[in-house]
Amino acid sequence: MRKLQALLLVAAASAMLAASPLTLDAYRVALADRKVPAFMEFTYTVTRSGPARIVTEQHRVYWTGAGEERNDTIAVNGTPVVPAPSQLLHRSVWPYDPAQFAVSADDYDATPAGVAIVSGHKAYAFALARSSPADFMQKSIYIDAKTHLPLRQTFAVAGADCEGTGTIDFGSFGGYWLPSFVSVTCTQVGSTASPPPVFKESIRFTSYQFPRAIPADIFGSGAASPDATASAGP
Repeated sequence: MRKLQALLLVAAASAMLAASPLTLDAYRVALADRKVPAFMEFTYTVTRSGPARIVTEQHRVYWTGAGEERNDTIAVNGTPVVPAPSQLLHRSVWPYDPAQFAVSADDYDATPAGVAIVSGHKAYAFALARSSPADFMQKSIYIDAKTHLPLRQTFAVAGADCEGTGTIDFGSFGGYWLPSFVSVTCTQVGSTASPPPVFKESIRFTSYQFPRAIPADIFGSGAASPDATASAGP
């Protein structure tokens, strides 16, 4: 019995040692060195739910590293939209890029939290504590043991109307590290209802493609919206 307990303690200690500050250093290097596509096409499905309704939309996106983006709504609640309305965007950063969720040593204290399996991959887990409060605060990160890139990050969000938590998952697609799934659950602040209304949103990214170029006429119609906000979608 004592031998078994000793082995368990050694295993636990090894897991904590594996998820060390060196892992975080390797993560930051891998994040900075990862390949970024020049051109990208993908689809995503977004589902929004609240006390009164559930809406699911499917979108097709054309994206360039120069910040050009075309977002077509191709289906709503399973019904194709023909012709698909398009929105043209131009924003300097893509809000779902892994770099937008970078865990800075200046902003966060990280505590090793052992080893986990995320989407079939071994990951080193860290609990995160932000040095100062913010509307968006990361709570944990799971770093892939092989690539040292993030497999999953969890976060808390707070605003004037809603407070909640969320998760974003990443993975390898065509040699690039990109988001696969995002979910947020938010409880309305200041509501007199009991219990207060809960709102949920999830986004699943699929069908990534990486062409050598995207024809210029893809971005040639509609009104561009410079530095569009996240409300425009992925």
